[in-house]
Amino acid sequence: MILPASAPRLCKCRQGRAKDICKQSQKKLKTKQEREKIIFFDEFAVYDRPSLFYGWAQVNTRPEVPSDERKKRNQVNGFLTVDAMSGQEYFRLSSESKTKDVVVYMTLLCDDMVKQGYSKLSIFLDNNSTHKDKMKSQLNWLLSTLGLNEKITIEFIHIPAYSPKLNLAEYLIHQLRVKLLHHLPLGKKIADIEDEIKIYLDNHQLQTPQQIQNTIKHICHLATQS
Repeated sequence: MILPASAPRLCKCRQGRAKDICKQSQKKLKTKQEREKIIFFDEFAVYDRPSLFYGWAQVNTRPEVPSDERKKRNQVNGFLTVDAMSGQEYFRLSSESKTKDVVVYMTLLCDDMVKQGYSKLSIFLDNNSTHKDKMKSQLNWLLSTLGLNEKITIEFIHIPAYSPKLNLAEYLIHQLRVKLLHHLPLGKKIADIEDEIKIYLDNHQLQTPQQIQNTIKHICHLATQS
């Protein structure tokens, strides 16, 4: 069952909305139910070429990085949620990032949560067009079809627009990029990159529970800045 989406109260400025979502997340964490999981969700693209290059140049000259943009960049899309208490990640790659792909990801996530004994899922996410009513209605239909709708309740809590620094998942995506994606060797195949990401996340957690709490405190500090 999907609850009506929770949104921050209407405020006079984005800062007010940021403070509101921070209070909402803190209240959620303090009043978390026994069989509830609180997560942050986001998406990102993975390309088969580095986003940052190493380079050198003589003094007083600008380094030049050779590029061949005539070659099409291969891409896959990553979906990542992070548990706001334990830091556990739930990761999946997809060839596309459309509404139907978000629905499939959310359905698999719900199925996994039910198997782990959870009956409520509170999801903080941004206002991307693939996260709105169409996605929620399709997800509700698919969960009902699979018999999951009565086993788990989903509450979507939308982060204010243009506020990536308020999304915990964004911080872990940045860490993942720094560790694995920024300085890829040229010629790396997208399938090999996919395997490396999967292997890494199967064997590592990007942040410890304490680091997760520190990141949430940092987010709330940003939200209260004038």
